[in-house]
Amino acid sequence: MNNFEEIKNLYSKSYQKYGDSPASLLTPKGRSELRFKAIDPFINFEGVKILDYGCGLGFLLEYLSKFDVSFDYTGYDILPDFIDACNAKHDCGSFKLINENSTFKETFDIVFSSGVFNIASHDCEEASKSYAFERIEKLFSLTKKVFICDFPSEFVDFKQPNSQHFKVKETIDFIVKNLSRRFQLRHDILPYEMTVIVYKDDCIKRPESAFTVDL
Repeated sequence: MNNFEEIKNLYSKSYQKYGDSPASLLTPKGRSELRFKAIDPFINFEGVKILDYGCGLGFLLEYLSKFDVSFDYTGYDILPDFIDACNAKHDCGSFKLINENSTFKETFDIVFSSGVFNIASHDCEEASKSYAFERIEKLFSLTKKVFICDFPSEFVDFKQPNSQHFKVKETIDFIVKNLSRRFQLRHDILPYEMTVIVYKDDCIKRPESAFTVDL
């Protein structure tokens, strides 16, 4: 059984309580800017096109405003309250309400997703992980350059009842088999989370046996 309605209600109640705050995204300690730092190396050319999947209240858009480069930002989220709030407070960017099974055709230079898979989507752990990896595979198909995603790791002191934690081995196995051989797995940003950075182009230059493209 899936828990999507429960998840939406959880975020909705949190937003009603905390308003325009990271706490509404179930991250009461904030630290969003630390998570966003993974995108820094890739905001490196004019007109870079970015998808923020699970945009919440548009904090990534605010973070990107510090860069001295033009960009094209699109945010997707499943919660109407968040999309309405983003449209009300931001005069740039595009925000779209989606559902948990939406399909997409538009492509982007960067696909970024933070905190989307922190909560188990199904009662069964296997089904929940399967859904997460399926969505990640779909998101990766939308990027032309790089996909960035973070989620709780296995290296924690305790686990919340409804939280979803990913093991390093299962994550790497999935990436290599289904996405790309060219990737980074970072566990140096926050102590209980890992960030994966997966490059679209994993072509190997011969005979040097090196990846061909620098982003």
